[in-house]
Amino acid sequence: MNPRQAILALFAVTIIWGWTFIWLKRAMTVADAHGAGVLGATLFVTLRFALGGALLPLLPGVRDAMRGRAVWRDGALLALFLFGGFLLQMVAIAQLTPAVSAFLTSLYVVFTALLLAGWRGRLQSIPLLCGAALATFGAGWIQGPPQLHFNWPEWLTVFSALLFAGHIITTDVVTRRVSPVGVTFTSIALAALMGLLLLNLQMLAQPAALGELLREPAFLGPLLLSAFFGTFVALLLVNLCQKLLDPVRAAILYALEPVWATLLAISYGMVTANGWLLLGGGALLIGNLVAELAPRRDST
Repeated sequence: MNPRQAILALFAVTIIWGWTFIWLKRAMTVADAHGAGVLGATLFVTLRFALGGALLPLLPGVRDAMRGRAVWRDGALLALFLFGGFLLQMVAIAQLTPAVSAFLTSLYVVFTALLLAGWRGRLQSIPLLCGAALATFGAGWIQGPPQLHFNWPEWLTVFSALLFAGHIITTDVVTRRVSPVGVTFTSIALAALMGLLLLNLQMLAQPAALGELLREPAFLGPLLLSAFFGTFVALLLVNLCQKLLDPVRAAILYALEPVWATLLAISYGMVTANGWLLLGGGALLIGNLVAELAPRRDST
């Protein structure tokens, strides 16, 4: 696979994640209606990883690829970023408007550039920095200027963006030294285990009848879709393809997710179309085109 093919594959991932935004909103609406709240979010994320991870051993070569300490060590590191980011984002998403959630989540593009600059001891190329700025602006303003109040859901989303940036950088590192397919399984399996442990602790503090939630088609449907497409398909493609791109370039590409999420939300009547879609979507598109002008990363 070459970088161009990797870009196409990750472009498809952004479409999947755009759908995932809609599925998460629907699931959290049902969870809140049942009074589950944070418990419902933990249940969703846990089962999403458990069901998605259960499909991976069916692929040829996965069982051999998951052997060895290194693939489990790196999988645990990815799982920390993965589980924490998704959980915090989902807990906060029910309390935020789509514009605010999209903007704060898109900060992972800037965080990725800043973390890499600190790690490598040098700034990214000018085209990449410009692309990152345009992508962040586009994701934030795609549904209008975000009205920020700096309350706890917003800070949770900012922290989730930081974790997503950590996941992007860590993915770039670990998929170069261990099997991408093997670490996909170990990271998803360990993320599911983290969710199960957290869910049990939450149930001790706040017992709840979560079985009723799993019998709700409006919760179960988004869960199954997120498990297969958002976890099994998307994360496998990310781990296989992202290493062919600079991490900041990949983050800019991932920022296209709000475009698809907004278009889908409009089609479902969740938001109304306006000129901000053209402004935000245009900025994201230009940001990706500008990033393509950046010098290619070294192959070493």
